[in-house]
Amino acid sequence: MPNRVIRHPGLRGQQGLTLIEFMVAITIGMILVAAIATLIAQQSGNRAEIDKSGRMIENGRYAVQTMQTDLQMAGYWGEIGSAPAAPGSVPDPCDTSAATLEAAMGVHVQGFDQPLATLPTSLQVCVKNHKPGTDVLVLRRVDPDTTDIETSGTVTWTLLKPGQVYLQTGLNPATSQFDWVAPTAANGTTDSSTFTRLRKNKTTPASPRKYMVHIYYVSKCSVEVSGSCTNADGGTPIPTLKRVELGVTSGAPSFSTVTIAEGIEDFQVDYSRDTTGDGVPDTDSDGNGFTANNWAEVVGVKLHVLARSLEKAGNGFADTKVYAMGSAGAASAPVSEQAFKRHLFVQSVRLVNPAGRRVF
Repeated sequence: MPNRVIRHPGLRGQQGLTLIEFMVAITIGMILVAAIATLIAQQSGNRAEIDKSGRMIENGRYAVQTMQTDLQMAGYWGEIGSAPAAPGSVPDPCDTSAATLEAAMGVHVQGFDQPLATLPTSLQVCVKNHKPGTDVLVLRRVDPDTTDIETSGTVTWTLLKPGQVYLQTGLNPATSQFDWVAPTAANGTTDSSTFTRLRKNKTTPASPRKYMVHIYYVSKCSVEVSGSCTNADGGTPIPTLKRVELGVTSGAPSFSTVTIAEGIEDFQVDYSRDTTGDGVPDTDSDGNGFTANNWAEVVGVKLHVLARSLEKAGNGFADTKVYAMGSAGAASAPVSEQAFKRHLFVQSVRLVNPAGRRVF
């Protein structure tokens, strides 16, 4: 018997969604969108925190690397036969006179241990807005690169910069010994008669080298406002490692300040002295109370650099760590500053030039 198909004209297949189904679909979609938005926000927040930490670490590494490279050249005076003698007293780091600069050759490294509210008088002339409780490091040397005043390897006297302090080391024609001409500011007229030392061939004038004084310290801010840190850096001063450099202004020796790295919150230095004359460190200390002779014995330096993020961390972060800052002891952030992340860098540096000369 053939199958019979019963048709019901009033019944048709469903077309579209019912209101309830539509509302359920919208709700599920909104949940998915909210989940994706939350994930993106979390990823963005994590990325921002990683960027903050990355900048902090980069600034800290650069600060340490800059000082390490500079310290490895401390006490470099060119071609000399013996180490310069220590002066009778600790030299003034901000003095630009020829007599002081020559005497200071015997003090290749010098430090000031945790100056508080008021800097020593000798530093106030050239160090501004120092952060109390952080060390000040001074080093002296000459520039090994003399190509800017030479033509085909020979000194061109007209290329010496008037007012720039130069030191010439080489063979003294009168004694046939290697020594130096006192650090002197070039004047453009008598330089060839002032700088009389020769190279080993006893004929060619030795190239004068720029006399360099570098003073590292932590400033209370990065960009000063009218010479003050009170309203600097948009109202939130950023502690910054800076360097004071001996240079020239208007034809006269002078000091200028350059920024090295932002976010350097604390800086402490330990000094290693060779007390037996073999070039090997025997004692370590913070340098407090050192005489000029003590500074002349320094053959190693240990840097403790505490870097801080430039912006506060999120998610309720609080830095309650205690950081070992060498002879200075432990350091920790006050409650008002605990929202910043921190990283401690420690680097030991051998002072190759003074250490090597002490062996002989």
